[in-house]
Amino acid sequence: MLRTKANIAKAVDIPGFIYQLSFAKEKNFSRIFPDRSEMLSYMNRVADRYGINQHIQFNMNWVSSTWLEDRKCWIIELRDTRTGRCSIQECKILVGAIGHQVDPKPFDAPGIHGFQGNIVYASRWPEGLDLKDKNVVVLGNGSTAVQVIPNILKDVRKCTQIQRIITFAIVELFYPLLGRRIPSMARNHSKNCGVPEKYKELLTPKFTPGCKRIVFAPDYLQCLKNPKVELVQDEIVRLSAKSVITESGHEYQCDVLILCHGFKAETFYYPLKGRNGLTPPKHWDKAGGPSCYKGCAMNGFPNFFSIRGPNLSSGHQSLIHFIESTTALILNVAAPLVEGKAEVVEVESEAERSYVRRVQAACKRGFWGRDCHTFYVTKEGWNHTVYPWTPYWLYFHRFPVKSHWIVKPSTTKI
Repeated sequence: MLRTKANIAKAVDIPGFIYQLSFAKEKNFSRIFPDRSEMLSYMNRVADRYGINQHIQFNMNWVSSTWLEDRKCWIIELRDTRTGRCSIQECKILVGAIGHQVDPKPFDAPGIHGFQGNIVYASRWPEGLDLKDKNVVVLGNGSTAVQVIPNILKDVRKCTQIQRIITFAIVELFYPLLGRRIPSMARNHSKNCGVPEKYKELLTPKFTPGCKRIVFAPDYLQCLKNPKVELVQDEIVRLSAKSVITESGHEYQCDVLILCHGFKAETFYYPLKGRNGLTPPKHWDKAGGPSCYKGCAMNGFPNFFSIRGPNLSSGHQSLIHFIESTTALILNVAAPLVEGKAEVVEVESEAERSYVRRVQAACKRGFWGRDCHTFYVTKEGWNHTVYPWTPYWLYFHRFPVKSHWIVKPSTTKI
């Protein structure tokens, strides 16, 4: 995801050649992991090429939506984020493309209100943030942190990274081929990058590769040789006016605290009331956790589809592939609605339940079911994030199984 703004040239953590649409190839990325400006430019070019922007109403917040059974349509309440003005729209087909893991985890600590420096979420980088000659503390150890640090190092006076568990390894794209060789390869690569001996234990995975997202970060490893950088394994317990204090009792001077500590994991928030007032949380309570048929449809919510719903993510692959496959399925299933041949299209209840059972069973057989502590899995053991099979199978998602869908023909001729 492209999360940062302003002057941080953050790169994506997936190779550019798979972080693009299949029908809009880009052959001229300047690097394997393109930075924000290149990816944004690519996306804008694609939108211009296909005339997308003229069909989009920007700065609108999705407030609520209700299915009207008698009219076979959705009533949507929207709010203009600039004026606060609300409006109502009616639609035959509703698609939720609100994303997942887009809201950063909240941060709070004793002393936060007396802290005189800046507290910055990496995903909400403020315009004009000045890091020149500043003492910076980075909280977090995932892909965001290892991309931010190399790009701020030239400006800061000191950068202290506070992490819990950090893992570096070859991009997980190669995991099916490399398997358990990844940890040893990671150690060898750290050695080749000249990582100081004192950091090697912190950089060694303590869990099965694949349990958590594996980060490809050669620039970051090179940074660890820089005397400006200090990597510590600790927890922030409070803030003073100009410093952070950790659980071990150490105090680190801090002008800017950059939060790279992750996102809310269970944020499949769809403001929906389906048939008979059914809401997604009530639907998921019966299922056992957040889930959808092929990540895009739920029984009880006619003519509603989601893009990148539950269990339609990967810790190593490009989400573009997941989005394309889901979009193709939605277009195929919704075609009778668009053509006026049907009033309702809805996934069959047992087809959804059967699919969800297979997904959860496959997740438990994978890395995530073997004592794997990850945000992918709830404390109850429900994996709501990961697609458990090879992404190659997603190609077949686009072809709907007719018996899995309820299609009610239209009674109105167009």
